Amino acid sequence: WYLSYCHPHPPLAPLQAYLDIYRDIEIDEPFVGDWAQDEATIPPAVLEAMHGIGSDLNPLQIRAARRAFYALCTHIDHQLRVVIGALREEGLLDDTILLFTADHGDMLGTHRLWQKRWFFENSARVPMLLIGTAGDERVGHHRRDDRLVGLQDVMPTLLDLAGIEIPESVEGTSMVGARERDYFFGEISNGQRATRMMRDPRYKLIYYPAGNVTQLFDMQEDPRELHDLSQTPEHREIKERLIAQLIPELHDGDEAWAEGGKLVGIPARPLTVSPNRGLSGQRGTHWPLPPSTGDFKG
Repeated sequence: WYLSYCHPHPPLAPLQAYLDIYRDIEIDEPFVGDWAQDEATIPPAVLEAMHGIGSDLNPLQIRAARRAFYALCTHIDHQLRVVIGALREEGLLDDTILLFTADHGDMLGTHRLWQKRWFFENSARVPMLLIGTAGDERVGHHRRDDRLVGLQDVMPTLLDLAGIEIPESVEGTSMVGARERDYFFGEISNGQRATRMMRDPRYKLIYYPAGNVTQLFDMQEDPRELHDLSQTPEHREIKERLIAQLIPELHDGDEAWAEGGKLVGIPARPLTVSPNRGLSGQRGTHWPLPPSTGDFKG
């Protein structure tokens, strides 16, 4: 069984009862890395987004948006409670595998950014909770596993736990198996907004081909990604190692971003602030979007 909810998701309009839960709770403020303070050194793709959605919000509005997001999370938690309660009432919990995850997070103002499509932790690091059948020690309980995983691992994990053979064509790997990744590659978007990532158990390299910019973060010492280490001499060897792992992963035209084992990227377009004729921050009541007028048959 697959169950999916839209919330928490824009529009951030929770039921008043859930918003009231957070009425008297102090809401945490978004944090901003030191690398995000000087616009002269911010990657062009990131800087463009910083001047887009959310750039005109004041502290009160930002706090309200974060409160609404948390309220929506609690609302969904309570809906999941009903599902789990029904499984318990039917006597199915001991023979049920539960996996809870999401497709992305939300920056919510962190590093002056909003929404998704970033390899910063607020966007790329999603919840993943796994409960096996009764007595399945491969999952266990009260356990945390910090191995590198992605959404492509969900299918082979469920097949493995259900005792079903994993097809050779599956690209992911079981999250409860013995095999663990030494590194993880990720990709988002194309052209000027393209971003690629290479991550090992400790360090994360983010690459922006527009302007040929890299960022390097020590996820052990700096989990909030406040300090970009890409230009520090003591981390040069780590940066070069991750770049050497990243380049072979480039495909479908991205290979042009590298020459002779070095990243060269593409020229960055000048920063311009143009009208948002699509009014993309506004949403109607339909999801997915209704058909266009020309195709509508109703």
